[in-house]
Amino acid sequence: MSLRSRIFCALALGIACLGLLCAALVWQTLAYAQQQQARLLLQTQAYAWEQWQGQQIAALQRLAAQLGDGPARALEQRMHAMAKNHPGLRIDLFDENAQRLATTAAGADPEPLLDPFAAAPPAHGLHQLSAREYSWLQRTRVGPQVLVLSQDAVAVVPALAQRLAGPFHILNMRGNPVAGISADEHFFGQVVVPVRDAQVLTLAAGDPRLAGQPALQLVSQPLAGASGGVIGSLVWSRPVSADVLQDRLFAQRVALQAGAVLLLVMGGLFLFLRHALDPLARNVQVLQSLAQGQTDVALYAGEEDAQDESGSVARGVLQIRSELLSLETLRQERVRTRRQQERLIRDQLRSLADSLDPASREEILLALGSQGGAGTPAPGEAPNGLADLAGILGRMSGLVSTQQNRLLKLLREVQASVQTQAMLASLQQELEIAREMQLSILPRQTPNRPEIEIAATMIAAKEIGGDFYDYFAIDDDHLAIVIADVSGKGVPAAFFMAISRTLLKSNGLFLRTPGATIAALNDQLCTENDQMMFVTVFYAVLQLSSGQLTYVNAGHNPPILVQQGIAQFFPKGRNMGLAVLEDQQYHEGTLQLRAGDSLLLYTDGVTEATDAHSALFGDARLLQVVQSFKAQPDRRGEARQLTERIVEEVRHFEAGAAQADDITVVALTYKGGAQ
Repeated sequence: MSLRSRIFCALALGIACLGLLCAALVWQTLAYAQQQQARLLLQTQAYAWEQWQGQQIAALQRLAAQLGDGPARALEQRMHAMAKNHPGLRIDLFDENAQRLATTAAGADPEPLLDPFAAAPPAHGLHQLSAREYSWLQRTRVGPQVLVLSQDAVAVVPALAQRLAGPFHILNMRGNPVAGISADEHFFGQVVVPVRDAQVLTLAAGDPRLAGQPALQLVSQPLAGASGGVIGSLVWSRPVSADVLQDRLFAQRVALQAGAVLLLVMGGLFLFLRHALDPLARNVQVLQSLAQGQTDVALYAGEEDAQDESGSVARGVLQIRSELLSLETLRQERVRTRRQQERLIRDQLRSLADSLDPASREEILLALGSQGGAGTPAPGEAPNGLADLAGILGRMSGLVSTQQNRLLKLLREVQASVQTQAMLASLQQELEIAREMQLSILPRQTPNRPEIEIAATMIAAKEIGGDFYDYFAIDDDHLAIVIADVSGKGVPAAFFMAISRTLLKSNGLFLRTPGATIAALNDQLCTENDQMMFVTVFYAVLQLSSGQLTYVNAGHNPPILVQQGIAQFFPKGRNMGLAVLEDQQYHEGTLQLRAGDSLLLYTDGVTEATDAHSALFGDARLLQVVQSFKAQPDRRGEARQLTERIVEEVRHFEAGAAQADDITVVALTYKGGAQ
């Protein structure tokens, strides 16, 4: 980053911090003003509520005194007349046995308001009678009888709005309005109002909860009952005053003006720095060009006459340029002298090279030609051609003295190469014999049974491999199918493969079930396994008449089942490979094949085939190839076409890359039980 950019960034950061500080002060001032306004609104609401509640309690006391002053025989008539003239007023009359004699409440048998003969009279204040019923109570004795007066707070609270602008609502402890199902209840269902905390909540214009109404303030504080506990919340819905909106507009205007001032200041600062530091930047560019050997660069006219720091730097740059020009003239003179000396010595060396053998002479002449090209003048110091010519002269003397030694060494290498070629030819012949023997033990013909169609292919990565497959009849109704992969490659894997196949077939014909066959084979292979080799095996027995397949997967790749046109992998087995641990129990799996179902057995040479970029063929790609396979109506059969298609896709994926492992594929198609 240039000096101008660093200075500008530092100053811009300082100005931005100052602007943020000012914005923080303005924000704190506005926040304090909002807090003061909220406190004033809460105090106003509390004062108005206390006055209103006192008036309601005093009114109940007056009404109770009026009822008690009249004759007792007309008490019930006076009760109904008074309740009719006072909305929300309910009066219950009890005798000395606490039996209700009369009530002004609607309904056949409404619940009593309270126990009229309780030891303590109800405290003055608001009582919550139910989840949606809040009332002020007054108990008065009239002779032996008791009058209980109840004024419904919900019915008279709307009149409180005449004192303060905006309606009042009473919310229960769940935050629901107690006035019943109405538009207010829908509104408070969307706006969560705290019940136990005093708070002023402002909803700005455009808030979707206002449904297009102007901005609104909800002044909420806990509603204390007569017992002193919180029984609900009193909410004052107050339209937002013009002062609040004006304060917000003022804050927005101040923020925009401050941002504009900051942008103007930073723009002016950038222009000033650009104008002030341009000469310095020009001097730096000239110094960089001089450092690269470009002595033809120059400053602008009159820059060195400036009386500030940029003028001092410009005069220093001019002095450096003058010194560099003098040094360049001296260097060119030295290069011309050295080149004359080099030409003379090079001509003498060419004459001496004629006495060498053709190969050595060509080497020396080539070195002389490349050294002559190195003598071309360069912007920096010229290369030391004389030292190079001296080195070539030393090489010439060494070539003359070692020429005989090279010939003798070459003769010995030719003799060793002939012996090595003979040994390799013998080994190649032996490997070819071993390959033919290995292929001879694999099944040459497929079972001639109408219930199945089977095909197999094995391609060894080397002359001989460690994969094998087999299928043989256990009896007239059971066919054994096996595919295996021995760890490693080459001759050891081939021998281990031959032993494993022989033991597996003998055990399979004797023990018959896959679990017992594989367990016995594992114990036999673990004996004297000094090379610590192991083999993965998938061994299955198919009942030809029913299509039931019983199998054991001993650490091998899970086969693919194609059933009703859908290809899927077998479940992963829990069995480990063979020749690892003795006395292992191998769990069997069963599968019911239906006519037209196909199985694909394979080794990891298919899924771990790699292309030129070392990417794997992979399980997903193999499953996709099998899923998309469609057999053609020809003599090869569906199983043979499937094996050929797998090998073809693997070769196409490798695209000429070397085969890393043996490739073995066995395909079986179940045609159904013989009729």
